[in-house]
Amino acid sequence: MNRIEKLPPAFERFDEMLGVLDFAIFENAGGTEEDILSAVPQALRHFHRFDAGKLCALGSRRICEKAFFGDWYDPDSGSLLRLGSYETADGSQLTDPVLSSLDGVRIMSGASSCPEPGGQFAYAFSHPPYPLNARPGEVQAVFEEIRDFILPPLHRSEILDWSDARLPEVSDYFDDGAEWWGVFLFSVHIPSMRRLTIIAGSTTD
Repeated sequence: MNRIEKLPPAFERFDEMLGVLDFAIFENAGGTEEDILSAVPQALRHFHRFDAGKLCALGSRRICEKAFFGDWYDPDSGSLLRLGSYETADGSQLTDPVLSSLDGVRIMSGASSCPEPGGQFAYAFSHPPYPLNARPGEVQAVFEEIRDFILPPLHRSEILDWSDARLPEVSDYFDDGAEWWGVFLFSVHIPSMRRLTIIAGSTTD
């Protein structure tokens, strides 16, 4: 199992726009629990403690792609959403708008709630505590490139959701997100390509 160091430019752009998810992607990789447990710590930036045994004990849930993306994503159009109700500068009222439709739109007030735990990759990608430093249309474009890299069209995927409120017991990496925003940990294996992706997220304001 070899980590892919040179990823498509979208991953670097996501970091530049202050995205808070961390990715580690491996080739010639299996999707066994042993493979995943050895790969996870390579996705965790800035941690001092990692307990693979504890993560194994907490376990994972196999989820479909729809559950992986979650509520902040429209699978029919492939669009990120911004769930909630909002009022714009021109007095328009918006409910659950498509994110890319907000280019040039000034939102004056509104609110959204944190989604229910489980899946919610689209929320974690597009809605960190501080807004991404990019216009909505660019966020959508970068999301599409990363989505299609980790889940190539026409390839079967095996997605495990390792997210759990007790992940701070696994690593101090997850301490910040446990305060309120959430903690996220996924493994995505593409058997036909022998590609394994680990996605981790944890942050606070």
